[in-house]
Amino acid sequence: MHRNSIYIIVVCMLIISCKHEPPIITDTRGSNYPENVGRIILSKCATAGCHNNASYKGAGGLNLTTWNKLFEGGNIGATVIPYRPDFSTMCYYTNTDTNLGVTLLPTMPVNQPPISKEEYLLLKQWISSGAPSADGKIMFADNPQRKKIYVTNKLCDEVTVFDSETLLQMRYIKVGNRSVEEFPHKVLVSPDKKHWYVSFFVTTNIIQKFSAVDDKLVGEINIGDGAWTSFTITKDGRYGFFVDNSNPGKVAYVDLENEQLLSTYTFSGKFRYPTGIAINEVLKKVYVGNVNGNYIYSIDISNPLSPTIKELIIDGSKTRLTNSVTDPTELIADPANNYCYIGCTRSSEVRVVDMNTDSILNVIPLGSNPAHMSFSPVTNQLFITCPDDVNSFPGNRGSVVVVDIISGKVIKRLDSGYQPYGIAADDDRQIVTVVNANLSPDGDEPHHSSNCIGRNGNVTFIDMLTLELVPGIRSEVAVYPYSVSAR
Repeated sequence: MHRNSIYIIVVCMLIISCKHEPPIITDTRGSNYPENVGRIILSKCATAGCHNNASYKGAGGLNLTTWNKLFEGGNIGATVIPYRPDFSTMCYYTNTDTNLGVTLLPTMPVNQPPISKEEYLLLKQWISSGAPSADGKIMFADNPQRKKIYVTNKLCDEVTVFDSETLLQMRYIKVGNRSVEEFPHKVLVSPDKKHWYVSFFVTTNIIQKFSAVDDKLVGEINIGDGAWTSFTITKDGRYGFFVDNSNPGKVAYVDLENEQLLSTYTFSGKFRYPTGIAINEVLKKVYVGNVNGNYIYSIDISNPLSPTIKELIIDGSKTRLTNSVTDPTELIADPANNYCYIGCTRSSEVRVVDMNTDSILNVIPLGSNPAHMSFSPVTNQLFITCPDDVNSFPGNRGSVVVVDIISGKVIKRLDSGYQPYGIAADDDRQIVTVVNANLSPDGDEPHHSSNCIGRNGNVTFIDMLTLELVPGIRSEVAVYPYSVSAR
């Protein structure tokens, strides 16, 4: 009886074991993922025909076999943004419950059962904690002097931060201080590279100041109510001039170091929708453009607390006009030559002004209305976005125009993407960053949604040596990218 009992027990155990597959044990050693995260990614994502070493090129260019490979990104850039699962596409494609966040198709893993709710929440929590490696390392957190690129996302109240070396999205930084949208308009890194500042499209009384080391909010500078859409910063990073795009508008002179408003220029109410600003510190002169007209404002800041202001006609006529004529809306100073380059949206040209004499030196036709400009003093080239250009590249809306300042001629037109706006030349890295708003339904693919309502834009890069797009990089960012600045 004892032998028969043992026999029956053994047979039953064999029958039971045949009904259930043994659990898959994934070895996470060598992947540098935390063990619980690695088990999910390696068994569900970095598999044959998908995101492994052999197949990743056909799977969006994303290799998930190791933590380090994950942070090399894929065809649309980074898939995981440390601390921000709400902007990490890994979460979008693995989530099946809209109550838990954004969901995108196809659900990953493709043609396999989706990961469980518990697995998704584990991945989400891991990213919220910075997506650390097995040894606790947070990507892009190791170098306080890191060169970065900052992009405003106008419909998200966010700034996307790119790593300049890898050209990958590395952080999303929440900006603004209201519960309603404030539409971050312009971002600018101070010339000393210590801080970056952001202004807003809505009427507000603040400019926000962030540390360029850790991208944390340092302070909010109260400069009075206004639509502070344009600003410039002195070479030492201490002072700023901010333009209120109202009618009547004003210019605020601000001590950025002590976060204090020093003076407000009202020009006796004569500022009409001022926009765009350029400074020449040697000549102690500031130029400000305007939305409608044939003139700019020339401000003598020999005594910045008591400036003198005049209107400077820039179209060669003798009559100041306030209707749409040239419409000088974007300005860049070239202090080495004492020039100012003025982008005129109505006349679709760049006018070059000698800041010594306030005289017109040259008029450069562009063929389409300019939006934003960036100047490289190393290559003597002006990079200009024309978001409404429908002629240069049939089927696409927008172009980037490259002007050689020495010859005063257009030397190149590039198709950077759909509706380019912000642009920033970085002479240190020899790249030009272009943000493409991609607002139309027939804009560039991909056209995913994100944590904000609307269509994602993208960022592309121009090699300054070849004047060609850096191949294989069209990185998605949140909705309506608009302004860009490089550290």
